[in-house]
Amino acid sequence: MSGFVLKSECLSFQAGGNRILKDISLRFRSGEIAAVIGPSGSGKSTLIKCLTTTYEPSGGRVTLNGQDLESQEAAYRGSLGYVPQDDIIHPELKVESTLHFAARLRMPPALSNEGIQSQVDAMIQTLGLEERRNLRVRQLSGGQRKRVNIGVELLADPTVLILDEPASGLDPGVEGDLLRFLRQFASSGKLILKTTHSMEYLDEVDQVVLLMDGYLIFSGLLDEMLAHFKIRHAAEVFKKIRSQEAERWQQHFDRAYPATRRLNAP
Repeated sequence: MSGFVLKSECLSFQAGGNRILKDISLRFRSGEIAAVIGPSGSGKSTLIKCLTTTYEPSGGRVTLNGQDLESQEAAYRGSLGYVPQDDIIHPELKVESTLHFAARLRMPPALSNEGIQSQVDAMIQTLGLEERRNLRVRQLSGGQRKRVNIGVELLADPTVLILDEPASGLDPGVEGDLLRFLRQFASSGKLILKTTHSMEYLDEVDQVVLLMDGYLIFSGLLDEMLAHFKIRHAAEVFKKIRSQEAERWQQHFDRAYPATRRLNAP
């Protein structure tokens, strides 16, 4: 799956009588990094679950290259990688062993031991962990552990990589290193989607998606978001949006950036 476009068109999700997502129209392209931000309860996780087919939308649709996602669900799910906020790796295993076991689970059964070791060696080099390969996971720094978690998913060569709060617990410098690593991965034609509460390094992503109370109230570049909300720094946006209801912000965004133009822009 190369050169793909993933879209949500008037996407809605309802549970227990509550509309958690309200007519969300977005476009994501291969080779890009998108950051989904918003206050707690804004619908970030629900949006991700709809985009990964974990949840079935109540209204609207998700498409891949113009075709409904449900018609190609099995193949699409096979192309996904997901890194949760908490570690998914055992703290007592060494880095090399962790990746070796993951490769055994995720790579073709016919692949030889030599082939698996070659893939593990290449991944350790990609992760920048050559000098840490024989350390136990518990001995690694937070940023190094996060890279190993990501490496476990990258061994399956996903075309779409979802990260839930990848910067959680990391200092800004380590977060920057992680984002530069993800940029290398995206540049090979992959799509990176991450949810985050961090307002650092949003200038290095290709799309900032801002949700509030289930409404899409902005999507675009960081500079465009600052201009749209008339603020100087991304950290000011949550304070700014509290000044009026989410529906009014959504209407303001649609007037400035009509959904049809956003979805069909080159």
